[in-house]
Amino acid sequence: MSLDWILLGLRILAAVILYSFLGVAFYIIWSDLKRAERLAAAQMQHLHCLRVVTPGEDQSLVAGDALPLQPVTYLGRDPDNTIVLSDSLASSRHARISRENGVWWLEDLGSKNGTTLNDLPVSKPTSLADHDLIGIGNLRFRVELGS
Repeated sequence: MSLDWILLGLRILAAVILYSFLGVAFYIIWSDLKRAERLAAAQMQHLHCLRVVTPGEDQSLVAGDALPLQPVTYLGRDPDNTIVLSDSLASSRHARISRENGVWWLEDLGSKNGTTLNDLPVSKPTSLADHDLIGIGNLRFRVELGS
């Protein structure tokens, strides 16, 4: 076997080792970024929430409970809602809270008994601020928007 074939084999082996190392390094970086993304999303979810102030007749809620807000959160009696309310004055699909361009909005979805924001009726989509008080039936929630 000539020296040329041995050198060619060593070059190929070096290339395989180099590309394997780079592949493993990129995989580790990618998995760390994905983990950091999941952690950040979980922390953001807990930063924005509705805090139960008055649970009313809803036995599943306790004053002080934090209900995390999703980018689009539906509230009402229907089990398909993001936050299910067990209040006889709440409609099946009562209200929607959504985030658009960094601003949180509250919208009453044509409920029979209406939705209030800081004790004023909501008739059109209204922007929310930290510590606003939302009323649905006998329930009261304080908006907590983390910075």
